[in-house]
Amino acid sequence: MQEKGLFANVVSVPCYDLFIEQDQNYINEIILQDTKKVAIEAARGLEWYRLADVVIGMDTFGASAPAKELFEKFGYTVEAILEKLN
Repeated sequence: MQEKGLFANVVSVPCYDLFIEQDQNYINEIILQDTKKVAIEAARGLEWYRLADVVIGMDTFGASAPAKELFEKFGYTVEAILEKLN
């Protein structure tokens, strides 16, 4: 990403519900407000629109295949994500 001029502050939120219950000052310390915010959710990502400028998520249900094939199909590869960020 740095080679493409993209710099990231990566945040893992294992439980959205617990995270969103935190004080807004804490959330702002974790998710920097003066940056472009991108949420990548390997499921439906509707809730992330509350916090992110760009949401990469799924809007379908029921696909069945090995994980690598599904990630490629739904755009969860490095190349696909970088393309969406440009």
